[in-house]
Amino acid sequence: MATRGFPSPGLNAVARKKTPKIRVNLKASLSRRLRDIRQELFGEHGGPELARRLNLPARTWYNYETGVTVPAEVLLSFIDQTGTNPAWLLAGQGSKYLRSPGEVALSGMSAIDLIRRGLEQLEQHPAEVTIVAPEGLPPDMRSEFIAVPLVPLEELSVKKVEPSSSGKYFLTYREWIPNPAETLGVRLEDDAMHPVLPAGSIAAIDLTHYDPRLLQGRIVVVRPEPGGTPLIRWLEISGKHLILRPNQPSSNHPLIPIEMSSIRDDLIIGQVVWSWSRFTQG
Repeated sequence: MATRGFPSPGLNAVARKKTPKIRVNLKASLSRRLRDIRQELFGEHGGPELARRLNLPARTWYNYETGVTVPAEVLLSFIDQTGTNPAWLLAGQGSKYLRSPGEVALSGMSAIDLIRRGLEQLEQHPAEVTIVAPEGLPPDMRSEFIAVPLVPLEELSVKKVEPSSSGKYFLTYREWIPNPAETLGVRLEDDAMHPVLPAGSIAAIDLTHYDPRLLQGRIVVVRPEPGGTPLIRWLEISGKHLILRPNQPSSNHPLIPIEMSSIRDDLIIGQVVWSWSRFTQG
């Protein structure tokens, strides 16, 4: 007979009962395969797009990827949307897909998600991926998106746009680029502007913006020394000085003060008007 105020051993055993280990392992395997398919078809940051197709909140989908039980109707919809082989998804048996994954990934994807996917591929395989120029785009995308030449930072010069020597471009929304014919893209190699512009970020530089009085508080491309390597920095005006400031000043990336009375015509190359960064969790 149980003592008053304490549960009986039988009840206590029931209260401590856990999900069987084999079931936990199956759920973990399923969530891992769901994540693998999502990353393969929609990219590292494609969870929201897949969730949209499944009529789910993005957070709900990410919960499924971490092991939360997936309703049968969601699994059926996932299989229909991705072409995943049910036997592979549930048990790891057979081929991964029932039809071409490339067709699944591109069909029905919005234009902005196509661009995001292309940029992710460019970031992951910069030597293998080339974003085509506007004439190579489908007709229904030509009016909304433009291809901006991607050039090495050191090739930028004041008020001069040269075609991309590498033949590479990045694709972006036309409304985000005020002066397409006077804009070039560069890839940042250092971390002076982290985390606003981490190393590896792509930035669009408008070469028509070079008057320091109109660029207070903006991110610009400058060449502090004549013939030197261009830098990307915040521009600030303080009294009689123009200050070029990295986002995180350090001994490697110090503040650069320049007297307003001695500013060269070729000091400011242009303004950063658009950027794309691939953020990763530490």
